[in-house]
Amino acid sequence: MDAHQLENQNLRRQLQSLMDEARVNEQKWRRLDQLEKQLIATRTLPELIQVILTSYKSTSETDAITLVLSDPEGEIKRILELENQGEAEVPGLVLLEKLYADDAEPYLGTFDTEHPRAIFDPWPSDCLSMILLPLVRQQKLIGSLNLASCKAERFTADNSTDFLERLANIFTICLENSLNHERLKQVGFTDPLTGIYNRRYFETRCQEEVANIRRYRVPLSCMFLDIDKFKRINDTFGHPTGDEVLQNVAGQIKSQLRSNDILARFGGEEFVVLLPQTGLQHACEIAERIRHTIASQPFHSSLDKDLAVTISIGVASTQNILEEDDNTIAKRLLTLSDEALYLAKKSGRNRVINEEDVRSNGKKRSLINLLGFS
Repeated sequence: MDAHQLENQNLRRQLQSLMDEARVNEQKWRRLDQLEKQLIATRTLPELIQVILTSYKSTSETDAITLVLSDPEGEIKRILELENQGEAEVPGLVLLEKLYADDAEPYLGTFDTEHPRAIFDPWPSDCLSMILLPLVRQQKLIGSLNLASCKAERFTADNSTDFLERLANIFTICLENSLNHERLKQVGFTDPLTGIYNRRYFETRCQEEVANIRRYRVPLSCMFLDIDKFKRINDTFGHPTGDEVLQNVAGQIKSQLRSNDILARFGGEEFVVLLPQTGLQHACEIAERIRHTIASQPFHSSLDKDLAVTISIGVASTQNILEEDDNTIAKRLLTLSDEALYLAKKSGRNRVINEEDVRSNGKKRSLINLLGFS
């Protein structure tokens, strides 16, 4: 083979290599384009997170992926709980109150367990290379997308990050849009004074929880709570102090509940709580704990006055009303807990009464009437 033929052969090899690289890049762009369309089409925050953690893992051919997001106020956690019926845990999602550093440069190279941004959930095994891609919005670091591979050559310092950085930019825009959408939606479900859910949201969730108990045959309990002699507080100290009391009581109630319990302001000085997978006896124990917590801690107002605040609570469960349709069960549960609350108020306030107490009290009244006593 002469020098001319050898040169032609080398040129053909180089051309073939360039064509192969072009085909690979075309395939990458096509996959990226499909992923971009998926991200843009998402409607909720959980759906957006799921796309990045599942679709992108398969698209990028990596062995591990984690999405790390800054959540100092717990906003993302609350949104996920709202969307997922009290559950904020998402495999591969890590929410941090404070991010590791303000480093906005991508890292590509050897899998480094000591790197401060190397956060994986679960922690990958046998990985040899990784990329840590910062997510930046309006010049502010909001998190990172972390990927790891068992191939040492998958992420190296000389790799181009154009594809990944483009994806990160699109994702951060989608994330911001999704959060703004969720914020608007939450305004309609949140009581502006206390920051807890409102009656509209509660009634929606009540229907959903009733459907769950019928499907899985688990108990559901409801508490109706009312601040005792609240009108006197407003009349004596003014409505601003009354608002402070409402905010304080809402916080006290919430502090005694689990993450999947649903607390809402039903109206005025009334609150309501749904307790999924909770029977009547356990619900009464929780109610008593709430009542005792509020009664034992005098409220110190901005007027520099200590107020004795108490609360009455009615408790009911679905244990005896499961044969009705979902809507009837939800209404009946509220009615039973409201009747128990009425008896608690009538019996002297600052106490917990449950639906069995109401039935027992009704039997006593019937017996008294039958015997001719007034």
